[in-house]
Amino acid sequence: MDAPTLSLIAPLHNEAPNLPRLLEVCAAALERTGEPWEILLIDDGSDDGSWGVIQDAMKADRRVRGLRHPQQLGKTQAYATGFRAARGQYLFTIDADLQEDPAAIPAMLQRLRIDADMVVGWRRRRRDPPLKVLASRVFNTALRWGWGLPLHDANCGFKGMRRAVADALLPYLERDFHRYLALMAHRLGFRVAEVVVAHRPRAYGRSRYGLERYGRALADLWALRRRL
Repeated sequence: MDAPTLSLIAPLHNEAPNLPRLLEVCAAALERTGEPWEILLIDDGSDDGSWGVIQDAMKADRRVRGLRHPQQLGKTQAYATGFRAARGQYLFTIDADLQEDPAAIPAMLQRLRIDADMVVGWRRRRRDPPLKVLASRVFNTALRWGWGLPLHDANCGFKGMRRAVADALLPYLERDFHRYLALMAHRLGFRVAEVVVAHRPRAYGRSRYGLERYGRALADLWALRRRL
């Protein structure tokens, strides 16, 4: 098997019903690039049978790799595990709930090859509850005005980046800093761009969104400012 050019990292916790469809559509999008690829499923302490689904997927396709945290460590540490394990020159991240359409991967890859070091998905038309959409817009506006981040949707989980960006971000993957991957890349001097991605309602499970998350996000932003 050829060494992969592209590595797609999907952190997950209790997403067993979503995984078969996730693998199907992500594999199709990666195939359209014409490059060798791998999918890394990072199971962050699931207890709903997700790991069994991942094991079956690995047996069916050697390009699917699973890594498992014995307990829930959080999305930031799932990213760290994925970044360290990925073998590709270009890394992509996507949420396992499949609300973002991975069909945008070829367009993201094109931007990475031409004029960007990181590309972030822009969910221009959100399929989320109104309160969640409003809170996200306020959050992103604050990042644009306060930090000069040239993005509309910095906290979208669907991203692409060059290997050098992932390596530079690894030392900062602590707390819940996964929300600020784009901000960190921008502040570290990398070129950050965006590509519009289709967004859809969650098919299975429930969102873990809560307004309290934005309180933690503000605390993390203050801690990140001190780090940077």
